[in-house]
Amino acid sequence: MRSPKRTVRLRASAIAIASAVLVVGVAYGSAALAAGFPPWLVILAAILVLSASSELLFVGVIAAGGLPWVAVAAALLVNLRNIVYGFSASSFLPAPRIARHLSAHLVNDESVAFALAQPRSGQRLLAFRVAGVAILIAWPLGAAIGVLVGYVVPDPARLGLDAAFPAIFLAILLGSVKRSTVGPAVAGATIALAATPFVAAGLAPILGLAGLLTAVRKRGHRA
Repeated sequence: MRSPKRTVRLRASAIAIASAVLVVGVAYGSAALAAGFPPWLVILAAILVLSASSELLFVGVIAAGGLPWVAVAAALLVNLRNIVYGFSASSFLPAPRIARHLSAHLVNDESVAFALAQPRSGQRLLAFRVAGVAILIAWPLGAAIGVLVGYVVPDPARLGLDAAFPAIFLAILLGSVKRSTVGPAVAGATIALAATPFVAAGLAPILGLAGLLTAVRKRGHRA
């Protein structure tokens, strides 16, 4: 049977992750509005695409004066990582085809990482769904708030909300810290925080994934 305390802990961790995602969503919404995107498109993209890094990168390229096809290509390239996440998630997603197809929309960096961090395989599907639904609500909500904020503060750079990217790594840490994962998670958060002021919007969390190399290196030494 599922422990009530364990379920409450999963939900609390998922809310922490979704809170960080919401803050990033505010950055996305305000930046997209400043780049000239209509509010309805900003929010619709947040619901249908549901991919923070690719959406922020797309907006960042357009805002910098890049061509639309370059922005699309860059966003698609970043989103290729979801193929890898899909393979990882296939181990715990429900077997029926329709259920798997519906669950695919919830596949993202945070939901898959949170699910795989659970010590018991039976908890992974629940963790994935709780985190996925929380992000599904938080990202469009953050985008909508960002659009409203954009009318008040036309220059999104003054908000400094891109620094929320490292908070996502730390939020995942809150619910899944283990001795073997502390190093990679802290390394990823540090890389993302250091890169945020210097790279295009959306690239910081991707660079933060380099923290995984810490785990690979440790395994190599053990072997």
